Amino acid sequence: MTTRSDGPETWQKVGAGAAGQAPDLAAIGRQGDLPRAWLRAPIVLLIGWWTCSLAAAEQPTCFLDGIDLAFHEAGHIFLAPFGETIHVLGGTLGQLAVPALLVGYFLKRGQPFSAAFALFWLGQNFVNISVYMGDARAMALPLVGGGEHDWTNLFYTFGLLSEESVATVSRLTHHLGLVVMIAGFGWSAFYLLPAAVRASVCDSIYPRS
Repeated sequence: MTTRSDGPETWQKVGAGAAGQAPDLAAIGRQGDLPRAWLRAPIVLLIGWWTCSLAAAEQPTCFLDGIDLAFHEAGHIFLAPFGETIHVLGGTLGQLAVPALLVGYFLKRGQPFSAAFALFWLGQNFVNISVYMGDARAMALPLVGGGEHDWTNLFYTFGLLSEESVATVSRLTHHLGLVVMIAGFGWSAFYLLPAAVRASVCDSIYPRS
């Protein structure tokens, strides 16, 4: 597909592809600049700053934590009918599911820059979860309603509540979050490049047939 129209309708057509098909990521990447594309730069800088801050902090926190918490609690409620373990795990699943679904949603609509931010948010959720995991033994974090600690319960259920196991799972989850955040940052920064450069990169990765 070689269209260069910048309108939102064109982006949606390119992103959605034919009915029932996955979005054409190469075609999306080749598209020209959207109106007021300069507004992306502060967002990309903010994503980069958050990524560096969360990577360096001993106890990573971000204003997105409050939003994460809302979906965490919603996950508990939504998955409550599916058994105790799923109910406890539901908070973590809830806060991961929302940004993950948004990545797919924005790609389907041909809005890759928004999808990149959602990917960063997914990574930030992994970092947020890693802090909760790491607290499973000390249980020092304040909990909503003063309830039970999800990850103390889960680690105990799966025989992973030893100090070494908790530290290892928490560390791996933190590292995974950083990788996903960096991917989101890099993907969003890609859309600061001139359209011709993006087209050249996409053509080298996805040669036109």
